[in-house]
Amino acid sequence: MRRLLNRLLGRGVAEEASAGKPPLAANRAEAEYLIAEGNVLEDASQWVEAETRYRKALTLYPGFARAYLNLGNVQAAQGQFKEAAASYREALRLESGYGAAHANLGKLYLAQKNYQNAAEHYAAAVRELPGSVDAWVGLGSALEETGCQTEAIEAYQKALAIQPGFAGAKLNLGQLLLKLKRFDEAVEYLQDVLSATPERGLLIHALLGQAMINTGMINDALKHYGHASQLEPRAPELVRIPALFMNCFPDYTPEKMFAAHLDYAQRFCSKFYPQNPSYSNVPDPGRTLRVCYVSGDFRKHAVSRFIEPVLIHHGRDHFEVHCFYNHHHSDGITERLKGFADVWHPVAEMDDHAAAKLVRDLGIDILVDLSGYTEGHRLPLFARKPAPVQATWLGYLSTTGLATMDYRICDAYTDPPGLTERFHTETLARLPDSQWCHISYEALEFVADLPADLALTDKMPLPLLKNGYLTLGSFNHSAKLNDQVLALWAEVLNTVPDAHLHIAAIPSGRAQERIISVMEQSGVDCERIEFIPPLAFDKYLACIAQVDLVLDPFPYNGGTTSIDALIMGVPLVTLAGDRSIARGGVSLLSNLGRVELIAATPQEYVGIVRQLANEPLRLAALRQGLRQQLAHSPLMDGARFTRNLEALYRQMWQTWCDSQQQNPVVA
Repeated sequence: MRRLLNRLLGRGVAEEASAGKPPLAANRAEAEYLIAEGNVLEDASQWVEAETRYRKALTLYPGFARAYLNLGNVQAAQGQFKEAAASYREALRLESGYGAAHANLGKLYLAQKNYQNAAEHYAAAVRELPGSVDAWVGLGSALEETGCQTEAIEAYQKALAIQPGFAGAKLNLGQLLLKLKRFDEAVEYLQDVLSATPERGLLIHALLGQAMINTGMINDALKHYGHASQLEPRAPELVRIPALFMNCFPDYTPEKMFAAHLDYAQRFCSKFYPQNPSYSNVPDPGRTLRVCYVSGDFRKHAVSRFIEPVLIHHGRDHFEVHCFYNHHHSDGITERLKGFADVWHPVAEMDDHAAAKLVRDLGIDILVDLSGYTEGHRLPLFARKPAPVQATWLGYLSTTGLATMDYRICDAYTDPPGLTERFHTETLARLPDSQWCHISYEALEFVADLPADLALTDKMPLPLLKNGYLTLGSFNHSAKLNDQVLALWAEVLNTVPDAHLHIAAIPSGRAQERIISVMEQSGVDCERIEFIPPLAFDKYLACIAQVDLVLDPFPYNGGTTSIDALIMGVPLVTLAGDRSIARGGVSLLSNLGRVELIAATPQEYVGIVRQLANEPLRLAALRQGLRQQLAHSPLMDGARFTRNLEALYRQMWQTWCDSQQQNPVVA
């Protein structure tokens, strides 16, 4: 998506002859003429003929730096990158301050992802050619890739100071600001590019959709993705991402959500469905099973905090555990999880066909998807049905829509019998307690960083008693805070007129303005709303401890943030919904035995908060016992959870073995 330099800088630039005795002026004039001919041929993509002219020019005038520059250009155009680099370097040997050669060598290195060298040559280019917008954009691109984001922004801004309407600089700057979560600024640049160059609509609409999601403007985001998908209906991400974020929007019923997932699966996965799959796996119900977890989140990510206890507690007498890691980045958590797996397979560079072959070659019995529709998924791998049993779990709490996904692992609280089966292509496999199990307190790296007054004890003071008013909190992604959620929270604030609301990690600008607008329209004074900026993890936990109650959004409930609140001893109020993703809070609170915090209706939701606000001693008692309840609940009992999960795997495997006896298939 990055715009590389397309102009051949340096054409028409005069050079002095190299050191030594200069050739005859007539030879130089003839060489100039040959270069001009070569330029015409090059513009017509007649690379070989152009190269012939440039080489003839060098025969006539051997020290001609510009001839080497143009020779490098045609070599690069023909994919002869090593030769092109040598030609550019020769031009620089002949003329060390040759800005055009620096720029084109920078372009070559940028295309080869040699970002440090690219940045060095582009920096030299802008010193010699300070008026070249292409060189400034190239420098910005290289700096961005080396992590020098502030300097990259400055480079793009220099390009725009020279040529204010330069779309390439605006596009790159908009993308970088989007990456830096400066969403409002990004939107301005991207909208300018869209107006000036509508032919870029596919990319710009997708980027604007991403920006709108992060400001909580889901409806606008879906419109942009819809425009992008119309321009390129074959792009799976333009369908997957809207299907994912439709979960945040109450207007999308379970029926509509199911249809969207079926549409994605039919358009982008069904072509990989095998007609009559056969397997060499031995259908023995009691043998050791090879289970493989597939995820791009075996790193510093919420999923890692829930898969770790399973990897630790898997019974190695009966299970051999494999992990397919689908991400390029590894960190300390990756290394720790790698140590808990029997076999670790990096698959980020492996295409789906090769990954499916590896699953078969390894004899994997049960292949488990941990991503669903989230980033880093491998749904086309699962569409190929390389394992006899396939299940989706943990990272995405809804159907995949795939005909080849046998099960979705859940619990009876998120998916009570009879409520959600018709919205799944998978058979629902219910765990007896919760669908989640979090790592224990002792494994939480951040515990040691907490201040002494936030240590994991049950003796923290109730903020209500200290402040004299109830403090409510939200720590979820802005996309989950739809207008219906905000309207209900406004009703809560109107019912408890002295209460305050802390909302964390909402980008400044239009994201916060939208929230304030909804609140003020409902009669809430914006002075009662406090926005908490993104914080380091220990400070984030400290902010949670400063609220009396956490409010769960809907229909997309909190997950990891809800666990974090419970870890800090802060109760959660949730509204039970009509779909799996809207019942995560029900599962958490039911497993804690705190069903009195579960509302069946919006009116009950408001009533629970009002009642606790009016009974501070009851609220204080509730908080004091919460941490111990969590620590001793199924939500943090890794051994118990894994035994239940393994029993579920055995049931799945038994079903497949039975099917082989009834309908034997020879691999």
